[in-house]
Amino acid sequence: MKKALFYLFSFLSLGIHANEQDTSLELINKANKAYENGTFEVAVESYSQLLADGYVSKDLHFNYANCLFKSNELALSILHYEKALKLDPSSEDAAYNLKLANNKTVDKIEAIPDLFIYRWWRTIYNIFPADDWAKILIGFFILGLVGLSIFKLAKTIKLKKFGFTVLSGSLILALICWVLAASQKNYATTTTHAIILDSTVDILSAPSSGSSQLFVLHEGTKVKIKDQTEGWLEISLPNGNQGWIVIKSVAKI
Repeated sequence: MKKALFYLFSFLSLGIHANEQDTSLELINKANKAYENGTFEVAVESYSQLLADGYVSKDLHFNYANCLFKSNELALSILHYEKALKLDPSSEDAAYNLKLANNKTVDKIEAIPDLFIYRWWRTIYNIFPADDWAKILIGFFILGLVGLSIFKLAKTIKLKKFGFTVLSGSLILALICWVLAASQKNYATTTTHAIILDSTVDILSAPSSGSSQLFVLHEGTKVKIKDQTEGWLEISLPNGNQGWIVIKSVAKI
């Protein structure tokens, strides 16, 4: 398991206000020191407190997941590796550690492959977080302004054509980046999946405790949310199986 420990001193990424920095920094230092010393229960408590206080970052979820994994909290560790990847799909450490954690789950479900176009599009927009796509968009917009300036100020037809090419190409690429940023933002903020928290849970044919059992799932299994009613979720698996589960048995990613 990759043991990368990211020190959470970026108050901007954590969203920590100035009057809260001292307390938060104390918690961060306490958690990081506990992790390095192998006292994972202390680290879990500190990272959990930061999350409870509303601070969010990929590194925070990643560190917390590492501590949970070391504490044999398999389902929760998978949940927070997934949350880290939602915030930064390009994180190789989170993806690697999530794979190791998933190898320890009981349910080995063979997925029905998605259409190539869907897999391809997800791969493209998840190359960068939405904020990074937005920065690239701004870069192309600025380049477009340069092209516009060349087009307006050029004295020769050749330079005007060059400026127009730069302008039109930059605007097209900026539009593509806008679509990619919006797609990645929607992916990061929309809750479509959940992780099974209970050691075993019955999947039922209807949102009622008296309905028939379809199959059983175990902790750490990732499920897709199809529908929700009071106290129940309708879920589906990558192999196409679906049913209803008590909502308290899962945590949404």
